[in-house]
Amino acid sequence: MTDQTNSSGHGETALSRRGFLGLSAIGLGVGLGGAAWGPWPGAAVGAPRAADAGELRFVVLTDTHANDEEIVRLDNLRRVFAAVEAEQPQFVLHCGDITDYGSDAEFGAYRDAIPPGLWDRLRHAPGNHEIRWDTSARERFQRWFGPTSYSFDAGGVHFVALDPTQALQEPGLFGDDLAALRDDLSAARGIPSVMFLHYPIAGRNYFVNDTDELLRTIAPFDVRGIFAGHIHRSEIDRFNGLTQVASVATRSGPFYLRVTARDSPQGRVLAVEQVSLGATDADAPTVAPLTEIPLEAPPGGAEPIRSGVRVREGAIDLTAVAGRDAVAVDVRVHPQSVFGTVDDGVWTALAARGSSWHGSLDASMLAPGAHRVQLRATDGAGVRRHDTVQVAIDRPSGARAAWELAVGGQLQGALAAFGGTVVAGSTSGRVVAVDVAGASAHRRRWTRDLGPMHRGAAFTTDGSLVCLPGADHRLTALDARTGAVQWTSTFDKPVMSTPAVVRSTASGADRVLVAAEDRLRCLDVTGATLWEADVPVRTAGRAASDGVRVYVGAGDGRGYAYDLATGAQLWSFLTNERPDAYRQLIYGPWDDWVEVLPGGAVLFSTVTDAIAVDPATGAELWRVPGSHMFAPALTLGDGSLLLTTEWGVVSVVDPASGGTRWSAQAVPRVVNAGPVIDPRTGTMWLVSVGGLLAAIDPVKAAVVVDRQLFTANTFSTPVIVGGQLVVAAQDGVLRGLTI
Repeated sequence: MTDQTNSSGHGETALSRRGFLGLSAIGLGVGLGGAAWGPWPGAAVGAPRAADAGELRFVVLTDTHANDEEIVRLDNLRRVFAAVEAEQPQFVLHCGDITDYGSDAEFGAYRDAIPPGLWDRLRHAPGNHEIRWDTSARERFQRWFGPTSYSFDAGGVHFVALDPTQALQEPGLFGDDLAALRDDLSAARGIPSVMFLHYPIAGRNYFVNDTDELLRTIAPFDVRGIFAGHIHRSEIDRFNGLTQVASVATRSGPFYLRVTARDSPQGRVLAVEQVSLGATDADAPTVAPLTEIPLEAPPGGAEPIRSGVRVREGAIDLTAVAGRDAVAVDVRVHPQSVFGTVDDGVWTALAARGSSWHGSLDASMLAPGAHRVQLRATDGAGVRRHDTVQVAIDRPSGARAAWELAVGGQLQGALAAFGGTVVAGSTSGRVVAVDVAGASAHRRRWTRDLGPMHRGAAFTTDGSLVCLPGADHRLTALDARTGAVQWTSTFDKPVMSTPAVVRSTASGADRVLVAAEDRLRCLDVTGATLWEADVPVRTAGRAASDGVRVYVGAGDGRGYAYDLATGAQLWSFLTNERPDAYRQLIYGPWDDWVEVLPGGAVLFSTVTDAIAVDPATGAELWRVPGSHMFAPALTLGDGSLLLTTEWGVVSVVDPASGGTRWSAQAVPRVVNAGPVIDPRTGTMWLVSVGGLLAAIDPVKAAVVVDRQLFTANTFSTPVIVGGQLVVAAQDGVLRGLTI
């Protein structure tokens, strides 16, 4: 790793591959084929003014949610930052959700609320609100603040900013960044470390799916504290040898945390106080002690839980050996269906028997497949140890594992298939093509390394080319047979939408439609640009076309139609009447796979409705309530339409009227992973965001939960080739299942 240097001349170390997503596009000389560490010029991330000397005193705040349309909130921020500057801290940690949705206008409003003398002491970690709704999110964050993951030393403490946020997604994932974190903590071994990030972890916090991997990564090191935000309330938790402080949101009022190092009978500690400003500047602030973070001796929970697991019919038997101070040991199956939220759940107490703990979990309702069991040991002071063990439930299911292929990174976009070939792209930049045959056979056809991919590929109609969108600002067309690059089309911004290949009615030729944030481009199969059109704010879904018009969901809450031949805008319609730009974005069709329905109507979906409109005028024809945006609609063999909500409810509707024929709960949650239909049987297969597979019989209106495929999350629509269901997940593994 090499030192990064910011505009104020202070050194820092970049930790994460996320820190340079798209850096090549802003002139930093990063190789397009992958990530590389290098100097960071011109980004004001701030630094402590006295790196290792004097009293350690700093401020923590979070969830400022700056919005240039919210004047009262900005006035609150100005008061907070003026008070913070008066304290003259060495530095200020911001735990993310700096803005509502990460626009430059919001970042500018936030910057204007900060006194000039304080700006170079601020250190930021991104929140989901900076990354979730912005296709250029990390590039924009980096221009304003610098790297998203980094570390620095101050006052004998090693500070680490972590970034588990995910492009275009609500929850977090550490993923490949854990290797860089391990290297960083190894270099700082012997120095107490404090991490700050947006999401609180462990306990009832299920905001980051691989928190268990993070805890395993940091276990050998002297991590003593975590500062976090996101939950908008103060919450103290002690576990695994550290103290976590989640802070109240500054958005909610004039609040921040004051943190001071001091000596105590137990050794050096960080004393954390919450400062609440008065109703007016003339009123004295209220200072309330919150907690102390021991920097030398851990508060407890440092001893791992050793466990033994035996799976039998209907039950999981467990034996655990916890730390000597444990007064209770509880277990539960990790709630894989819980996604980006808190969950208190139901824990089962194990019984003490000598020096060990014993008991069983009811597994009768668990789907066959991969599961995690969480173990929690609690000592007399309420300090906990969290550990996790993997288990497998072996029972027959309709889908049977046939093969696995480790690709690396996260497989995050929809899979593409033509004939017997399946193509998957990874956030690592790796693309693989796999030939699938029969019920279980597969063969890797080729591998290619491009820029990071967060959305799916698309074949041309003859199957000769496959087009891949890249966060490196490029759409790349590969020879589908060999993987050789045929052409690239370069954009000003990351290409974070799935391309659509359509046949023009006028020319009879293929047209490739793809968007890079606020620009929609139409290309021919040679890569020549035929036209470009503006898309207000941004789009991240997939365009659709009926051969005459192009339809796109936009970030201003509207659906748009363009002329396929010229790119001229034909009409738009407003999907919602929310009161400001932020809400029009998040309640609009910005991330929708638009669909042309049987009969010609066009379907735009949001997180509140599926809306069919007239293709010629944009006039609304019908509307079905529900969060349908995150799962593409599917036309069935009888011409009816399958809609899937974010909450896993499937409905068969009449495409002419929107009338519902039947509806059923299929899986707990669905995000960017729609259903696919087996043409041999008519059975539909749907994978939940948590990896739970369900089979849906549209004739009998029946749903059968089939298998828990993995413990990773998935944001990828699978494909069916022959007798195989091919599924991708965030663990970077492509899987073939015999169905």
